[in-house]
Amino acid sequence: MSASRVSATVDALFDMVVSGRAPVGEALPAEAALARTLDVSRLTLREAVRVLTGRGVLRPVHGRGTFVNPPGRWTDLGSIVALRSRTSSWSEIAGQLVEIRRMIEVGSAGLAAERRSRTDVDRLGRDLEDFRAHHEAGDAERATTADLDFHDHILQAAGNPFLFTVYEPLRGLLERGRAETSASSEVRERAMGHHRAILDAIAAGDPRAAERAMSAHMDQTARDAVARADAG
Repeated sequence: MSASRVSATVDALFDMVVSGRAPVGEALPAEAALARTLDVSRLTLREAVRVLTGRGVLRPVHGRGTFVNPPGRWTDLGSIVALRSRTSSWSEIAGQLVEIRRMIEVGSAGLAAERRSRTDVDRLGRDLEDFRAHHEAGDAERATTADLDFHDHILQAAGNPFLFTVYEPLRGLLERGRAETSASSEVRERAMGHHRAILDAIAAGDPRAAERAMSAHMDQTARDAVARADAG
């Protein structure tokens, strides 16, 4: 049983759910029949079911079978976005994801300004320097990594260990989206300007200024994300 085979089966089974061929609230077909439909072994199918159960998409019921959960019980953000993309434009979804980021990151910037150490400020400064160096070298991939590191280190500077738990489901989606938007040198230039304003406010210990700077950054991020979605 290969990992790639399991992954492909997860995708095929999930597609049955989001397309409505496996309706919410109903049980999946019997294991043997479903394995034949998907052209996989029963062992591979069981592993795929286990993965989707872990994401909250499926729910095994002893003696009755495996049922499709309503989306409100799904726990994997990527799965929820995949479902929403069937009925909503990507620009709408991108805007909603930035709304979530704003809720987390604006407050985090304010806390970081209150609680930052000299080490935190130095680390954020290095992130910004790395961002600029990679940008000027035309290395969008490494510039994106430095961009994400800057935001991660603000969460750390905020001094609340629960922030990462809340933020983590967003990170994979952010990496993919940021890699696309940051392919534009203009987007990177704008982001660096916002990062400088955020860093200056955090270094100065000014929570309100840090929140305003992060809010302005989120405004620009939303515009860039929607523009990318509309273009693509």
